[in-house]
Amino acid sequence: MKIIENSFVGLSAIFSNKLRSFLTMLGIIIGVAAVIGTIAIGEGARTLVLQEVEKVGGRTLFIVMKHEWIRKDGRWMRNPSREYLTNEDALAIETQSTAVKEITPEIIHDINVNVEKEGRRYMMEATVPTFTESQSWFLDFGRFLTRDDMTSKDKVAIIGAKVWEEMFNKTNPLGREIRLGNDRFTVVGVMEERGTAFGDLDRDREVIVPLTTAQKRFIGRDMVGMFWGKAKSFESADQAVLEAKTILMRRHNDEEFFEIQSVKGMLDEINKIILVIKVMLGGTAAIALMVGGVGIMNIMLVSVTERTREIGLRKAVGAKNRDILFQFLVESVMLCIVGGGIGILVGFGLGTGLAKIITQIIKEASWPATVSINSILFAVCASAVIGIFFGLYPARKASRLQPVEALRYE
Repeated sequence: MKIIENSFVGLSAIFSNKLRSFLTMLGIIIGVAAVIGTIAIGEGARTLVLQEVEKVGGRTLFIVMKHEWIRKDGRWMRNPSREYLTNEDALAIETQSTAVKEITPEIIHDINVNVEKEGRRYMMEATVPTFTESQSWFLDFGRFLTRDDMTSKDKVAIIGAKVWEEMFNKTNPLGREIRLGNDRFTVVGVMEERGTAFGDLDRDREVIVPLTTAQKRFIGRDMVGMFWGKAKSFESADQAVLEAKTILMRRHNDEEFFEIQSVKGMLDEINKIILVIKVMLGGTAAIALMVGGVGIMNIMLVSVTERTREIGLRKAVGAKNRDILFQFLVESVMLCIVGGGIGILVGFGLGTGLAKIITQIIKEASWPATVSINSILFAVCASAVIGIFFGLYPARKASRLQPVEALRYE
């Protein structure tokens, strides 16, 4: 009951001196707003990255590729290796690695696509039937590639949503022919709308064909441009990358002509950057909270001085030192919690506003502002701790006043 009673006393003290209370709480408001705003932007960045990662296959994904250009001795040069990735390499990784779930070989090639007299330039993606599962990207209608397509090197194609819209005006394309380069392919399916990934990879502007067909018609050998790999779990992603590297080097005379990039590695680097930003902004917020705490202590000392006779009167009618200490401590905490509450609202508004500004700048993706319940609880607890720490000295000073001297105070 004393906590509730003293809380109401503290609130009445705040509202009886609104301007003074607001100026006192300003440091707390700024500090908490900075904490919440930082968390909102940081967690929003993490959410956005995870959303983009899902568009290219998920958190367990890793990519194996041979770069045409490499950096050596401080300068760029053409990759001198004559080695290249093959279908057999993909099969070897799948069968020999204990941490790899699946490997999807792929060739990406910029190509002219023609329907009757109309032509446009799109990205051709030559791959295998497991592509949809590895990329978590599925059909809208029609069918995908089959093992028979691979074996027979069939000239069939699955088109992206924008290709369907731009080349067929969203009429039924199944069974119709498109020309890729100099070869005619039959459309057998349309992929669901996917959008862009990481700002520039527009999956909806792709034409998907069998890998073996592309190797025969466009490449002339069994070369593969890259592998999309998936680890069995997020935790085993590093092991999957290491095993894939070991198997490839063993198959290619210990020559490291390729590069492996994992989503886990990318997320680790992004998390480090987000952590550094949080620490830097969190430090600024901590300074603001400390300044706010000093302001709380000063105003509570003024309050003790103004209410000296009240303290003397309460002690004269039986109030104990701990009762006085508890009353002023609760008032200090209430002042900080109210400031913290305002700071949470300001911080969320700040984070949302910044997220909208960033979205307008990057345009390709919507940057979310994410504030969790845990971050709100942290802000409230931090405000309470500041109130206790900086309110303790004024509260102790009030509790130690002698009743006779306090009643004589003018």
